[in-house]
Amino acid sequence: MSNLDVTVPSLGESITEAVIAKWLKKEGEIVNKDEVIAELETDKVTQEIYSPKTGIIKKIFFQEGEEVKIGETIVNIEEKNIDEQKIEEKEVKNSNVSGEQNKIIVPSLGESISEALISKWMKSAGENVKKGEPIVELETDKVTQELYAESSGVLKEILFNEQEEVKIGETIGVIDLIEHETEDSNDGSDLVNTNEFTKGIKEEKENEKNLDPTKIKRTSLNNKIGVNDLREFIQDVSLSPSARKFINESKNEINNLNTIATNGRVTKESFSNLKLDSGLNAFSANENILSNSTDVSKPLSKMRQSIAHRLKEAQNTAAMLTTFNEIDMGNVISLRAKYKDYFLKKYDTKLGFMSFFTKACISVLKEIPEVNAEIKNNNIIYKNRYDIGIAVGTDKGLVVPVLRNADKMNFAEIESSIVEYGNLAKNNKITIEHMKDGTFTISNGGVYGSMLSTPILNPPQSGILGLHNIVKRPVVVENEIVIRPVMYVALTYDHRIIDGKQAVTFLVRLKQIIENPEEMIFEK
Repeated sequence: MSNLDVTVPSLGESITEAVIAKWLKKEGEIVNKDEVIAELETDKVTQEIYSPKTGIIKKIFFQEGEEVKIGETIVNIEEKNIDEQKIEEKEVKNSNVSGEQNKIIVPSLGESISEALISKWMKSAGENVKKGEPIVELETDKVTQELYAESSGVLKEILFNEQEEVKIGETIGVIDLIEHETEDSNDGSDLVNTNEFTKGIKEEKENEKNLDPTKIKRTSLNNKIGVNDLREFIQDVSLSPSARKFINESKNEINNLNTIATNGRVTKESFSNLKLDSGLNAFSANENILSNSTDVSKPLSKMRQSIAHRLKEAQNTAAMLTTFNEIDMGNVISLRAKYKDYFLKKYDTKLGFMSFFTKACISVLKEIPEVNAEIKNNNIIYKNRYDIGIAVGTDKGLVVPVLRNADKMNFAEIESSIVEYGNLAKNNKITIEHMKDGTFTISNGGVYGSMLSTPILNPPQSGILGLHNIVKRPVVVENEIVIRPVMYVALTYDHRIIDGKQAVTFLVRLKQIIENPEEMIFEK
């Protein structure tokens, strides 16, 4: 049987690295050919990695949240004929306590990162852990990373609770190491009963309840208990996250101690009888906020972080300005109603408004090339191609797949491509190849009911057209007030390249074409 390395595939031009978003298989597990084993996330897309062969996950080289480079090996698969070999889960049931301990230490999580948050403990004190098994999840402002047991054993002690902050290099837990019996030793005569050992751990934890809170040191001024004294004391007592948060944020000294722990645990109620030097019970002031709050905190996904970064980049780089106009959609609506059944029957796709606007935009972009340009190294790059980005909303964020050479596409090709991109986006199958190198973007907020907006540029592009809902409004036609279906349109542009005259002209020409759609139909 041979081993096979699975590497990070090419994810598109300018993409040199990705993040391990999720492992769908663990070491030792069976994997079938073409089965998804991992998800990679870049700042633009999420890419699934498939197993090229049937076998067993031999070694995972990177944990979730870690960055990997294109071409780097992330997992090794041992090819096996699953029908010939039975794979069994190895459990830590009969083991010898070696007397050695393994400290769980917060590893380096990248440059400029000095601390992390205990997001989740996967194991409780006293539980068995296997080598390579995830035991705790750490969270920083950039990544979420699981820590794995370096050796098999028993999780003897947890030094920090969930939602507590820890520093790089700090010990957060202790594992009592164990030695597995060899496969030939089955009598079990010299084995330690794991249940008895676990029971001893639990009894040790029970003894913590006998701690005397009156023994807290008083090192602050006037023999008072300070925050540092309390911090030192609670290392041996279970502390709830809300209590830890209060202690870390409080700048007050604590005096008149009546009780600080109940059954070995410090909670927010433990502070209810304490008086602070300021004469105010700061914890009580925060208590309603804590108890009544329904806020939920979730980390930003890599894609959402990228969206935030790119939008701020657009704001900080481009001189953005937005101009508006209104379009009478009556003629397009009539034309669509007349031909929609014929169109559907002939092309097997629906005739929508996006194909009209795409065609119209291309016509105007040819007339005003600055809107189809970009700035690069103090030069204006005029694009002689018309790759139109179509903004698509997904659960994970906004993606902008591109209609390549849209000027050479007919109405049916545009509509079917938009439908295909929509389906790919819903299933998180949009790749970087679908989104790169757009020259101009159309964003249709009208599908959500938007009346008016100021769309933000999609760097490095210099123009984006915002479409909105169609509403019947009173307008003047030949000196008479009539009701017409009107859409407001907005063009956001980079004022470094595009002058106001050009931007206004763009929307005026767009209005003329949409209100006279025959111009598009008979265009070459």
